Amino acid sequence: MSERERRIALERMDQAISRFYSAAVQIGNHPFIEFAGVMTAYQKSCQRAHDAGIDFTECNQHAGRELPMESFGVEYLDEKLNCIIGNRITPQVSEPEQG
Repeated sequence: MSERERRIALERMDQAISRFYSAAVQIGNHPFIEFAGVMTAYQKSCQRAHDAGIDFTECNQHAGRELPMESFGVEYLDEKLNCIIGNRITPQVSEPEQG
């Protein structure tokens, strides 16, 4: 994606998260609502990557590139996923690449 397309995608992601959160709250299932937190953490990491000039749309397992994420973001996701599905997923924190 181009820089402009990524900026628009980030705005649309934020809007989608807001719509999801609103609907999830109306449903009233707390673990389901936590997915909004997962999406928000992902969107914030995408925003930081974008600000650093990284095409976050190319950061995934299939492309072989990790999305840069601070340790507090990994810890937050771990907390949210533990609420949703229990302690079945263990975060794997990669060491930063040395340039």
